Amino acid sequence: MWNALSAVERGVEALVRWIVIVLMLVMTVTVFLQIVFRYVFNIPLGWSEEMARFSFVWVSFFGASALMRVREHVNVTVFVDNFPPRLRAVCVLVANLCALIFAYYFVVGGIALTTNEWAQLAPAMQIPMGWVYMVIPISAVLMAIWIMLQTIEAFGTLLGGARP
Repeated sequence: MWNALSAVERGVEALVRWIVIVLMLVMTVTVFLQIVFRYVFNIPLGWSEEMARFSFVWVSFFGASALMRVREHVNVTVFVDNFPPRLRAVCVLVANLCALIFAYYFVVGGIALTTNEWAQLAPAMQIPMGWVYMVIPISAVLMAIWIMLQTIEAFGTLLGGARP
């Protein structure tokens, strides 16, 4: 069962990585096209700034969830790094509990925001703004999954003595 869970985890991690790569490519190409059309052809593209901005928002949220997976999201470990393994595991458990609470509120608030914004259309692209805001609950669910997996590891450390 752990092998299947690990395979799913690697698959989701790879999917998130590819989403970030594709969105970065979309953002780069869109900005490049905007520059070329504006300064070479003197015909500015109306949708390009909006597309680049929306891509940037999605990259930011998916990037934050990917950083959570590798434990590189914003954290301060000056003191915790010097703790013994079991005390470090307790700190990880407490931090993960707090992070899960925040992720829960991001999911709930993100779903409410996404639902409320389906009627509003983006000015240039004329797509529902719900598509833009949908990244909030998606990335929060991904973060919650990564946090739960790290919590399982910390429990293993706490009970078995392995390093988190």
